[in-house]
Amino acid sequence: MIPLKTKLIFLLLLASFDSYSQDLYNYENSVLFGKYLYSSNQLDLAAQEFERCVFLKPEDRESYLYLCKVYRKTNEFDKAVNTFQRFNGKVSFQDMDPAFSVEYLKLLVQNGKYQDATEFLEKNSILRENSDYKLSSFLLRKDWKDAYKYQASSNIPINKTLLEINNQGVQLKKKSPLLAGLLSVCIPGAGKVYAGRWKDGIISLFMTSSAAFFSVRGFKNNGNGFYPWFLGTMAVMYYSGNIYGSTQAVIKYNKLKEDELVEKTRSFILTDN
Repeated sequence: MIPLKTKLIFLLLLASFDSYSQDLYNYENSVLFGKYLYSSNQLDLAAQEFERCVFLKPEDRESYLYLCKVYRKTNEFDKAVNTFQRFNGKVSFQDMDPAFSVEYLKLLVQNGKYQDATEFLEKNSILRENSDYKLSSFLLRKDWKDAYKYQASSNIPINKTLLEINNQGVQLKKKSPLLAGLLSVCIPGAGKVYAGRWKDGIISLFMTSSAAFFSVRGFKNNGNGFYPWFLGTMAVMYYSGNIYGSTQAVIKYNKLKEDELVEKTRSFILTDN
């Protein structure tokens, strides 16, 4: 038979453990654990923890904000918007909480909704006067000239990173698709070399010239045969396709250069401060 004293000690330990367990899972500790999961990039678990925090304390602003951050980073746009609505009752552009305003802007930018981001900035009373975000909205839409005009006219200090991106956009020298086509008319593959695609240019020159050479040679040996006509057709196809491909290569080149600047702008906005 277990002594009474031992039973009392056991009951006290059990009560202490139960009290400790309840404390471990209370609201404050859950928030701390959620922040740890978020900072260690365990985002799915962080979402579960902050959802529990919201359940424990529905009026908690911080947990809602972290939920928005988590759902943005996990690219769950609808869940993020739903979280904004759960906290505010609706997504109000004009009087949205400052921290939520920044997070909502990041959500739009991350999902490539640049026009929506611009409209949000124009309506939001908190971010409307933020020169960095205003300039970023021009850069994301590749409006380099308007961005430069805004930069020149703004009396508010602007982040140096954005100024550099803007200057690169204004000074960006686009290549001409027309010139690429004309170069390929003169020398097959030259347009692709102009677009920076040396290997494609060399291949185009080799394929077109080879088909033309063997076609001419075939006509000399047997003008009525299928072989020279087939190669002649291939030569024409290679030649025409090379001209079109050169113009498209330049268009892609220009887009790539602009997209690099857009990506730098996105990185600036999406970086957690």
